[in-house]
Amino acid sequence: MNGRRAIVGLCMLCALLVSAFAAQSASAVGTTAYTCKETGKGPGFSDAHCKTASEAGPFQHVAITLNQTTELSGSNETTGGTKENTLLKATIAGSAFTLTGKTTSGSGWMTNATEGEEMYAHGEGVITYTEVTASGGCKVFTDSGAGKGEEGVIHTETLKASTKGQGDALKFEPKEGTVFARFLLEGCTNTGINGTYTVTGSVKTSSITGATSNFTHANTTEQNTLKLNGTIKAGIEGILTLKSRLNSSEAYTALAATT
Repeated sequence: MNGRRAIVGLCMLCALLVSAFAAQSASAVGTTAYTCKETGKGPGFSDAHCKTASEAGPFQHVAITLNQTTELSGSNETTGGTKENTLLKATIAGSAFTLTGKTTSGSGWMTNATEGEEMYAHGEGVITYTEVTASGGCKVFTDSGAGKGEEGVIHTETLKASTKGQGDALKFEPKEGTVFARFLLEGCTNTGINGTYTVTGSVKTSSITGATSNFTHANTTEQNTLKLNGTIKAGIEGILTLKSRLNSSEAYTALAATT
């Protein structure tokens, strides 16, 4: 489950950052981050996540100043307010295995930067998955490296994410070392699945829609960069909706992608 949470956490961070990164123009090199705010001016978008274009829409993309640190929060809530499960899938001991996280929450920071002619966004954050369950009768526990922790909860290590050199995608990976997260499985019907799992590698977002970063199992598995215990190929399925603010005195507003 930790693996799944780690992956979800990564996905979430990626989604948050990626959803905010957008090309400034067709000729621009790289991406930059925008937030979605109500300006009362049109044309723009009809919704607070800058998802649906509208001639009379009161919401618009507002650029985030270069080198200005912005606080982030992330969740698995859709633009309609419902939650979408985050899934981590792999084949373990010859059996198809799925971790399912019902609630995702993330926090961190991001900033826009430049290097040479490339514009990019980057940041760091931590993701927590709760109400995590597993297939095959397994019970899931978080594992900080010191043994079994909370049941149904997974915490990622500190993750870093960047659009540098990634085009429209956001790549996320551990800030230090190679470990995204760890989780422990017990009570599995297939006893060969029981044990501790370490999630390592990197992952990129599959697509961005408004303020929502999307991850599909087919795409993230095809990347072949996310592993369980170093050798087991894994993929993730889910969404991450990101919001930002300059400081604690402000309300969070959605980060939205534009091209």
